[in-house]
Amino acid sequence: MSNLIVNSLYVFFIVLEIILFTYFMMSWFPFNAKFKEFLITLIEPLLTPIRFLLKHSIFNTKVIDLSPMIALVVILFLQTIFYNLKI
Repeated sequence: MSNLIVNSLYVFFIVLEIILFTYFMMSWFPFNAKFKEFLITLIEPLLTPIRFLLKHSIFNTKVIDLSPMIALVVILFLQTIFYNLKI
């Protein structure tokens, strides 16, 4: 049972990583408006708390949004943890 939970969370973080990568690609390539809205709906609950923390830190900048990059680092860290638990 525990192995199933760890594997499920590992796959969940892989899917989140793919969604976040697609979110990165949205700024470089044109996408369908409905697909953009769907993707933003999926990723916004992850980015909102990070943006809140950045807004109240020394990394508050109006030039670049660092929240997707920080989210990617956190997702990769959690993915590594669950991969090591899986072995």
